[in-house]
Amino acid sequence: MVAGTPRGRALLALSASLFAIVTASSAVAQDAAPTPGSVPPTTQPVQADDTTGEIVVTGSRIRNPNGASAVPINSISAAELLQTGTTNIGEVLNKLPGTANTFSQANSTRFLGTAGLNLIDLYGLGTQRTLVLVNGRRHVASDVLNNAVSTDINTIPSDLIDRVDIVTGGSSAIYGSDAIAGVVNFILKDHFQGLQVRGQGNITPHGDAGSYYASLLTGKNFADDRGNIAVDLEYARQNSFYAADRSNYASSNGFVLVNSAGGANTSGPANNQFFNDRRTGTISDGGLVAFGSTTGACGRDSQGRAFTCNYLFQPDGTLTQQTGTRVGLAPTAGNPSGSSFVGGNGNTGRENTLLQLYPQLDRYSANLVGHFEVSSAFVPFVEASFVRTKSVGQGSSGPAFITGSTIGSAFGYSAPLASYERPSLDNPYLSTQARAQIISAMVAGGANPANITGATRFTLRRNLTDLGTRTESATRDTYRIVGGVRGDLSSHLNYEVSANYGEFIENTRLEGVMNTQRFLLAMDAQRNASGQIVCGSQINAARAGADLNGNAANLAQDIAACVPINPFGNGNISQAAKSYLLNSVSAYGKLTQLDISGSIAGDTGAFFNLPGGPIRASIGGEYRRETARYQQDAAVANGYYFYNAIPDFTPTSFEVKEAFAEVQLPLLRDLPFAKELTVGSAARVSDYKGSAGTTWTYNATATYKPIDQLTFRGSYNIAVRAPNLAELYTPQGQNFAPGFIDPCAADHIAEGSANRAANCAAAGRPAGYNYAYNQSLVYRSGGNPDLKAEESRSITAGVVLQPVRDLVVSVDYYDIKVDNVIQSVDGQTIVDQCYDLANPNNQFCGQFKRAGAAGGPAGEEAFRIIEGSLLASSLNYAKLQARGINTDVTYRHKFGDFGATVHVVWSHSILNDAFTDPTDPTYVTRYNTTVGLPKDRVNASFGFTYSKLFMNYQVRYISPQLIGDYETVNSVQGRAPTNPNQYPNNYYPAVDYHDFRLGVNVTPKSTFYIGVDNAFDRQPPYGSTGIGGGTAIFDNIGRRMYAGVTANF
Repeated sequence: MVAGTPRGRALLALSASLFAIVTASSAVAQDAAPTPGSVPPTTQPVQADDTTGEIVVTGSRIRNPNGASAVPINSISAAELLQTGTTNIGEVLNKLPGTANTFSQANSTRFLGTAGLNLIDLYGLGTQRTLVLVNGRRHVASDVLNNAVSTDINTIPSDLIDRVDIVTGGSSAIYGSDAIAGVVNFILKDHFQGLQVRGQGNITPHGDAGSYYASLLTGKNFADDRGNIAVDLEYARQNSFYAADRSNYASSNGFVLVNSAGGANTSGPANNQFFNDRRTGTISDGGLVAFGSTTGACGRDSQGRAFTCNYLFQPDGTLTQQTGTRVGLAPTAGNPSGSSFVGGNGNTGRENTLLQLYPQLDRYSANLVGHFEVSSAFVPFVEASFVRTKSVGQGSSGPAFITGSTIGSAFGYSAPLASYERPSLDNPYLSTQARAQIISAMVAGGANPANITGATRFTLRRNLTDLGTRTESATRDTYRIVGGVRGDLSSHLNYEVSANYGEFIENTRLEGVMNTQRFLLAMDAQRNASGQIVCGSQINAARAGADLNGNAANLAQDIAACVPINPFGNGNISQAAKSYLLNSVSAYGKLTQLDISGSIAGDTGAFFNLPGGPIRASIGGEYRRETARYQQDAAVANGYYFYNAIPDFTPTSFEVKEAFAEVQLPLLRDLPFAKELTVGSAARVSDYKGSAGTTWTYNATATYKPIDQLTFRGSYNIAVRAPNLAELYTPQGQNFAPGFIDPCAADHIAEGSANRAANCAAAGRPAGYNYAYNQSLVYRSGGNPDLKAEESRSITAGVVLQPVRDLVVSVDYYDIKVDNVIQSVDGQTIVDQCYDLANPNNQFCGQFKRAGAAGGPAGEEAFRIIEGSLLASSLNYAKLQARGINTDVTYRHKFGDFGATVHVVWSHSILNDAFTDPTDPTYVTRYNTTVGLPKDRVNASFGFTYSKLFMNYQVRYISPQLIGDYETVNSVQGRAPTNPNQYPNNYYPAVDYHDFRLGVNVTPKSTFYIGVDNAFDRQPPYGSTGIGGGTAIFDNIGRRMYAGVTANF
């Protein structure tokens, strides 16, 4: 029951107001003259209605006579989107101030299954908290493995876009879940007439990273312009390119940790120093072996610790000492990766195609939009689209790499099979020279020669690049169809009903995936009685041992087919061994979305007016159902390959039923110092299937215009984000927690908070209970079906100035706080927090079970945690906050044959905070000014036209950003900076990009243009590659030129 609640009464009051409008307007409608059909309030471009003169804007379902918006909206026209040479609309939007480059084209290869995706993240609050709409309606998601809710911008038809509206702040009362940070609404053309052909090609001075685009857009009005249908066909191609293609990327330049004495470094040399031509000292493509030195024969680091002596296998199997200048710190337990070299014969990790800077992407798009006005009260409309994208991403290693325990124990294999990742000295492929060198190095490192035998094993660190590459090719098909009816029942009443179905299908092909069991068998090379080199298990099957990985059923056939490999030196693995080890596997993903909505809106102008005009209101309902599915080949899902094993994901459907209402009250109009005063409110109640339950969202808005040239606006919004299918139902898999500590054990009960002892006692742990885990604790990880909805509170306040004709300046402040943020937590933290928090009935305690006095079901000792009962998953406990100021300046003017357009967008971030420490909910991690989230971003575009000529100039400015964490150089909550001397200069410098475009209208209907983006060839600073989560804010392609033509017929 909601009617008795204050929120329920508010919604019923709004409903009653609209009922009065409907009742009164129905009679008027019977005699009203027919009027042209109007487009739905959420989809019509910001312009006057042909008949009523009213304006509709994103962020409301109500028509407005003056188009004023109470919420901040940044609108980017189609012309502005095309001012640069970028043919990918997602890339254009990711360059806008206020967006974080969480998933841009360059950094989309960071995770499995995401190469080629282009997702929008407003204010760095997460892609799942930015709602993407097309014509005010939801769009099916495109990211099965990321969060199953975000829309790939590659699915939006570029040439059909009329404009893009970006709304800041929570908008759930209008649009529903996920509109936490804001809304990105793509408005499509709906009256296009004629035939337009457009083509463009881009290339760099290096001849790489080319991109191509071609489109055909045709549309026609019919039936005396009462109907329109348009079809858009597009193809776009972005070529990949690699670090090895460019001299500035082929050399690994960057920082190396050279000094770490402990504690904050406040003076003297910085901990990290910048070096050119770094070479790794931890792995190589031919194989690296490293041995400790008791004498410091290979040098010492700044702390006096001896460096290891490194040796590299050459293609002929010989072993050569690694050369170059040693920099960094010697390997320790806390820093096992060791040091680096400057120059020399080691690897950079960027050879050949090891480091992909841009994935290959092909996009094919077919779209149809149409409507027909049967009468002003009945206007059917349709939108249909099919988009196929094909991306090719490549891992930053070969099909696998080994470091001693990367494959053996890490994949759950038992001895002796697990030990074969480390070769033995009697391996027949090991050359006499290399064997002698290794034994000598072992002895120099302190080993007893008497203990070194042919069975002695050593750690080989090798990137298996001679197996080829591990390539991920994804074909993503997106289908979407919208059908509905809208109309004007009178000049005071309109409606819309629509059904929206979308389907996303992803087929991923993985080439060069290595079978881990076969690899371990092949590494155990031995000579048989005939002197042939074979797999040891073929001589004696017992050498394979028992198998704990779950692949025992295939062990016999894997032994029979085994082909030994020579791991010593690049290029020595035979083709037969490659065929034995490698395979191609596939994965299938599918998302669907059905959204049915209806609304009716109008005003009381026919029978009642406030001093400022008629009351305007809308009311409606919405039903949404989403499904998800993901499935890998059985062999991959079972963990047989060097690839992330993901169990089949077939969750129950996501469903929500919603009712919403909105009202605007124009209190004053056309009075001295009160040209307009309007207040408004909206509310939405959502009933979710599952744990989210029933949620309420609402807003309150106000617009005050004392004079025509000045408008004040503000809003208060409560928004929600319901947990998505991935967070709720990701399959639970078994994991192991080595070194787990029971916080209630007597040995550790004093190590926690003051609450621990009492809470442990209250939970039934007897005094004196003690238990130590000699082995790992078995736990489960996966989704959490008990998650609740996140809730945000956002405030916006702004001013719009129009001091002179053609100039509009808006300045808006925003403050967005998100509570109950869904955040993943590890098993140890879950158990500790259960007993350390003041309230013993906290949510952490429900994540595991303890045995009783009689012990557990699997024979667990009394009172200890039951094996497999601990669920490490996401919980609602964290908080986020973003605060800043957005400024938008637009000027357009015509001086005879000369025209000028200026558009400046400036986003200033005041703070970006996360509270994710479950041990202290008040502990803040500050992200403002860290890389990817600069304090200031400015985009300024200038357009000039004269007769048939036009020119555009755009400059993008990004303020300095921290190389490390905010806390390293700044005091936070009274905490001193952790390491203010971490880098010689703790900031990436400010960067600016300049784009130029020049064109001519060859005929009244055809245009030719050329341009250059990043004209001054700005490169990512300090050796960055632009593919990281934050450094993708930097352009890594560099200068590129383009030319294109647009022809209309």
